Amino acid sequence: MDEASTAPRLFQRGIAGVRAMVDVGVERGVPVQACLGGSGVDRSVLADDAAHVRAWQELMVAQNLVRATGDAPGLGLEAGSRIPLRTYSVWGFALLASPTLREAAAVGLRYLELTFAMVGICLQEDGNEVHLVLDDGFVPQPVRRFFVERELANIRTILDTILGRPFIPLRLDLRFPRPQKSAPYEALANAPIAFGAPRNAIVTSAAVLEQSLPQADRRTMQVCERECSLLLARRADGGFAARVRELLMQLPDGFPDMGIAAAALHVSTRTLHRRLALEGTSYRRLVDGARHARAVEMLSTLGLGVDQIAVRLGYADAAAFIRAFRRWTGATPGAYRTSVPSRPY
Repeated sequence: MDEASTAPRLFQRGIAGVRAMVDVGVERGVPVQACLGGSGVDRSVLADDAAHVRAWQELMVAQNLVRATGDAPGLGLEAGSRIPLRTYSVWGFALLASPTLREAAAVGLRYLELTFAMVGICLQEDGNEVHLVLDDGFVPQPVRRFFVERELANIRTILDTILGRPFIPLRLDLRFPRPQKSAPYEALANAPIAFGAPRNAIVTSAAVLEQSLPQADRRTMQVCERECSLLLARRADGGFAARVRELLMQLPDGFPDMGIAAAALHVSTRTLHRRLALEGTSYRRLVDGARHARAVEMLSTLGLGVDQIAVRLGYADAAAFIRAFRRWTGATPGAYRTSVPSRPY
């Protein structure tokens, strides 16, 4: 069985993922405001377990943390190990109550949007082996290793909890090169690690999937799964315009054409065009709005020059960007920068 990777869709998520990253940053000497800079997340909500953020906000916090710490190997492992299964509420209960690990995996992947996953995840069976594949192609390059690490540590925490004992894989495959200090990875896996592999995967025996889980209760699992479905519907953005905005704000540089955006949202280009028209907007208008928001953010927090911003936003030259910015704000980028104080880092 070879399933396509499940992409993390662009729904709201709990605050625990951001809180874990901020905690790691503070322990490494990064101020809270530096971790949150540009994300729109107020530090006052970090202690509120009921608070929610959007995927792009969590991505921004990760970028801040990685930049501030010099992309230290193992950073994501620290963050992922701080997200216990109880953080996931009903999704976690559904996994705990599953009769077998196979059924837990099926439920977990079916409602992956209720987790903090930024990478795509799928389960692939190959003879006597099972590969839980982590597809980092959905994540911007600067934070790919971080989110792969975070997911690996979190998955290990989840498996240990639902199995009631330490989970030991056959091996761990990682796409990135072996770092100088590989001890954190070896401690996590307690198994052979193949660095520089074609893909990221936790590899185990196929027989492991059939193991019974100690807290199995099929009725409870079914009740929790129904609750997962309802919760997912409540968290989802109601319209396609909101989903497109979320997609555009996640991207670090440039903007995809409409066909690529439609594929990322699992619809045809014609369907995306029709749905946006019904909501009174268009893909071109949404890209224009995203460019406006990104330009303001870059001018306010990153200190980039006009030429650099123009390139990042996909304009042919600085003059085209300046004309667009004047249309949005009534001011040139230079005048706007001097009128708005930079956000503290």
